[in-house]
Amino acid sequence: MVEIREIRRSDAALLRDLHLRMYADAPDAFSETLADAEAMTAADWQARAERFAGTPEAVAFAALQDGATIGFVAGFVGRWRDGAMRRDARETVTMARAWVDPQQRRKGVGRALASAVESWAIQAGADVLEAQVTENNAPAIAFYEKLAFRDTGRREPLRSNPALQIHFLSRSLRRGAVDE
Repeated sequence: MVEIREIRRSDAALLRDLHLRMYADAPDAFSETLADAEAMTAADWQARAERFAGTPEAVAFAALQDGATIGFVAGFVGRWRDGAMRRDARETVTMARAWVDPQQRRKGVGRALASAVESWAIQAGADVLEAQVTENNAPAIAFYEKLAFRDTGRREPLRSNPALQIHFLSRSLRRGAVDE
């Protein structure tokens, strides 16, 4: 059985391990690189765990199965614009760093992680859930489309590999609303 739980202040080592696996598995899916993660100190990882666990501006969830961490996702209040998170867009929560271990894909783990961020976003008062997908990640684009995300048409270069574009997708969190 898969457990989805929020990242805690004590999860610095778990975050480091997860991010190293994420970036090694999918180097063109994230704005950070494996080298970036490897260069971070224990204090950097602790600060990241505290940011996820201790503020109303961000959240992160881990998926665990039989004691092993098999997935991750973060949610941030605001919109990603021009290479930075814009916190003034309080009506939006951006889902980011979504990843599921390759051996666990297509088993509902990604959907459970996305649902956790959606629930958090609704509690935070957001009207829109936004996601970012690198243009060459067709399986992730299809995944988000199954969750009723629609391509906004907006593109930005991927910070870790500017030769690739990020596709921005969004969906309404208001019941009965139609995505524009």
